[in-house]
Amino acid sequence: MVLVHNMIIRGLNSIYQQAPNVKEEKDISDFLTYMFGWATLVHMHHDNEEAVAFPLLEKDIGIEGYMEKNVDQHKLFGPGLKAYDAYIPAVREGKEKFDGAKVRTIIDSFGHVLTQHLTEEIGTLLELEKFADKIDWDTWNKKVQEKAVEAGDPVSPFSTPSPIL
Repeated sequence: MVLVHNMIIRGLNSIYQQAPNVKEEKDISDFLTYMFGWATLVHMHHDNEEAVAFPLLEKDIGIEGYMEKNVDQHKLFGPGLKAYDAYIPAVREGKEKFDGAKVRTIIDSFGHVLTQHLTEEIGTLLELEKFADKIDWDTWNKKVQEKAVEAGDPVSPFSTPSPIL
């Protein structure tokens, strides 16, 4: 989990840092693809947590709603992430002109809350150590990985309409 969260934070940082430097049309197109890939990772990660990972943990420990504070945090950065998601096709379709400063403004609307969440969630998971006798981490990992692979799209998200954009 720490590795995925680190990828998300570092990816967001790279988008934030590079957005003002993207000027050429061919670079804009590539950068939008990178931005989209990052958003896809974030959505898939959090959707998988809410649908599979957290319910399995709650079932194992016998405490319904134990991970709810993390789900609530997902909702806090949701509006900003939605604006980020909407910006990509708006530029691709020519409804908006790419503007690195605007990308940064959008990220500023949710980035801090997202990175705080990603940091705090690790603490929540570490707290599960007190339930070590109840959680079969090998089985949990296997089920979460199976769902992630199952949810993966074998078709390029850029050739078909995406559910997140």
